[in-house]
Amino acid sequence: MTTIKKTCALCGQPVEIKGFSLNTRQGELAFCCAGCQSIYQLLNDDILSSNPINNSKNHEDNKK
Repeated sequence: MTTIKKTCALCGQPVEIKGFSLNTRQGELAFCCAGCQSIYQLLNDDILSSNPINNSKNHEDNKK
C-alpha cells in the first residue's frame, strides 16, 4: 500500500509536519515549513482570512 504525501505549495518538498497551511481562493495549501509559508504570504495576496473583522476592514479599504 502506498501513502500519498502532500507536497509544499512553494518549493515542492514533501510536507512532513502538519500546521503550515493557508486558506486561499484555490483551496487549502500546505507548506513544508514556516519559511515557505511566510514567503508564499509575501508573494501572494490571495490568502483568505477567517477573521471577519479583517475581511470587513479590507473591504472598506478597497472602496477608497
